[in-house]
This record gives sequence, structure tokens and C-alpha cells, in this order.
Amino acid sequence: MSPSIERWLPAWLSGLAVVAWIGPLQWIAGLASQISDVPVYQAAYNKMAAGQVPYRDFSLEYPPGAAALFWFNGILPGPYDTSFALLMLVSLVATVVAVTLTARALGFSAWRQAVAGGVVALSPELLGNLLTTRFDLVLAALIAWMLWAVVTDRMTLAWVLLAVAILIKLVPLAFVPVLLIVHWRRHGWPSVGRGAAWCGGIIAVVVVPLIITAPNGMWNTISYHLDRPLQLESAGAAYLMTLRIMAGVPLAVESSFGSQGLSGDGPQYVSFISSVILVALIALIAWSTWRLLQTSSASTDSAVFVAGIAATCIALLVAGKVLSPQFLVWILPGAMLITGRMGWPAIGVAVAALLMTQAYFPVLYWYIVALQTPAMLILIVRDILLVVLLALCWPRRGVVAGAEDLKRATT
Repeated sequence: MSPSIERWLPAWLSGLAVVAWIGPLQWIAGLASQISDVPVYQAAYNKMAAGQVPYRDFSLEYPPGAAALFWFNGILPGPYDTSFALLMLVSLVATVVAVTLTARALGFSAWRQAVAGGVVALSPELLGNLLTTRFDLVLAALIAWMLWAVVTDRMTLAWVLLAVAILIKLVPLAFVPVLLIVHWRRHGWPSVGRGAAWCGGIIAVVVVPLIITAPNGMWNTISYHLDRPLQLESAGAAYLMTLRIMAGVPLAVESSFGSQGLSGDGPQYVSFISSVILVALIALIAWSTWRLLQTSSASTDSAVFVAGIAATCIALLVAGKVLSPQFLVWILPGAMLITGRMGWPAIGVAVAALLMTQAYFPVLYWYIVALQTPAMLILIVRDILLVVLLALCWPRRGVVAGAEDLKRATT
């Protein structure tokens, strides 16, 4: 691939994303029934437009950054759902550009850059039209640009982007240990303190006034997620479905918290265990990142960081008690950028996980709710693929060796 093509690769891949969005994606949307969250977002906007304050005057399950996103989309011209889809397209393009530029900064070949950015560009086709009706592409874009910021050593920007991501959804809090460790490795504790202060300050400016004016509403937002049962598509639920298929273990499905979950003592126990496993995984990934940095050269810490964030992101899906299908877009920036011998397998397994998700959602989703075996098997295979992907992305020596090879090839 010529240097001129490589230079324009982000633009070409952005064009691919736009063409895929306005063409094949609309065809997919016409084949499948919509299960959309946009009416929830629009209802929140309507209340804000009428002068109501989130958390004080009405409850909202999402953090303040998401409320701001709902409001911003509402002031855009055109119907709410149309402007929202356009906003998600912009987020997709932003993710494509960030992943491609990060791949270049890591020293990937032009073809590998094209594959990484191309998979992201085509992710709505791989995962389905649900990405047009959820705001998770915004979080994917923030994760992708945070990776770029660290790889290009813009550490303060990385902390700022992390703060915005946390305000959009709380889950990026799990990235703090890995970012802290890599920042310390590069620049020491004083620099870490300044970066973390930027992150904490931005969050505090937004959250503290709301805590003061609407403490109950803010707590309700947190308790909403703490109280949710084991969601039907989670890995914990897939484990119980496996027991049902193999040993006839009885299961009961309940509709609550805007989705479907498993009820009963067994699912509650599995939900608790999965939460413990999640905390343990986040800690182990951070420890693996620290250990790897101690035994590798400074030139490879970007690759170690990408692996740490990718593994943490996948762990949030594998061990979380809620795994909505749109969450899979979070894993793409990291999984597309794994170096070493696990890089290409990670891309392949990530693509397979997206395709398996579209295989059951939304067409077969209600068959899973009815606990029908063929549909449950698709979900089980998808969750197994995510476990495999976690193993592929885990920070270890293979990632460092690949990064060292890339470094030698570009010097």
C-alpha cells in the first residue's frame, strides 16, 4: 500500500463507514424489528426542555453526561430519532479515525491499519442496526481517542477523555488502574496526580452540584444498577442456561428495569459471584499490566496499555451482571489494536462475537426469553467467544514481543 494511500486511510475508512451506514445498514434495519431506546432518551429531553432538572425533578438511570447528550440531541434540527442516528454516525466516524491513527502510531502496517479501522467502520453491519438507537458509539469513540492519547503520550488529554467517558457511563471507572499504572511508568507520581486531578475535577464540577441539589436522585441512579437482577444475556445467565440444557435446571425469566432477567435464588447467587469475579478480574488485569511493565522496555508500554484497556473492557462484559448487545461496540477499539501473535486472532474472535450477537438480536431475542434451546445455544456460544477474547487480549509477554517487533520495523 503506497504512502499516499496510507496517509489518507482515515478519510477513506470514514467514507466506508458513511456508505455502509446509509446503505446496507438501512437494509438490515428493514429486515429486523426495532427494539429502540431512543424514546427513553427523547422522553428525558422533553422533560428537560420543559424546565425539569434531571435527578431532582425526574429519575434517570444514566449519568449526567448522558443527560447532556440527550439534551444536545434534542436541540439539533430535525426529528429526534433522525438527529440521534446522525449523531451516532458521527461517533462511528470518530471511532474509525481514532482507531486508524492509533494503529499507525503503534507501527502497524498499512494493511493492518486498514483492517482495524475497516472492522470498526463495518461494525454496524456486524452487530446490527441497534447501534443507531443506543448511544454506546459515543463511549466507543471516547475509548478510542483515549487510547490514541496515551499511545501518542498526551496523558492529560487521556485523563480528560476518561472523565467525559465516566460521565457518559460509569463503567470506564474500571480503566483508572491501568491508566494510572502506565502514566506512572512514563512520568512519575507528580504527573499522575496532575492528570488524575483533571479527571476528578471535571467529574466533580458536574456531579457535586447535582449531589447537593438532588442527593436522592443521584443515589437512585447508582442503586438502579446495583439492584438490577442477572440480565438474560450476561455470561452468568448463559452459564445457568447451559445447566438448563444439560441437566434440566429450572429457570424463570422476569421483566424489570427495562429488560429481562433471571429471577430466583440461583440467579441472585450467580449475580453476586459474577460481581466478585469482575472486581477480581479488574485487579488482576491491573496487576498483570504492572508486572509486564516492570519486565519490558519503555518503548512497549503503549502496547501494554492497549492490552490492559482491551482486557478490562472485555472483563466488564464477561463478568458484568448486565450485557446488553450494544455493549460489544465498547470492545472494538482495544481488540482491533492488540499487538503480537494474538492480534489477528483477537480481531477474528471479536468479529465472530459481533456476528453471533446479531444472530440472536433482535430476531431471536424473545425465543431466548422463552428459554428455547436453539436460541439459548447461540447466546452461550457468543459469551464463550467473549471469554476467549479476554484470554487473547490479556496483558502478557506475547503482546510485548509483538510491540518490540513493530518498534524495530519502524526504526
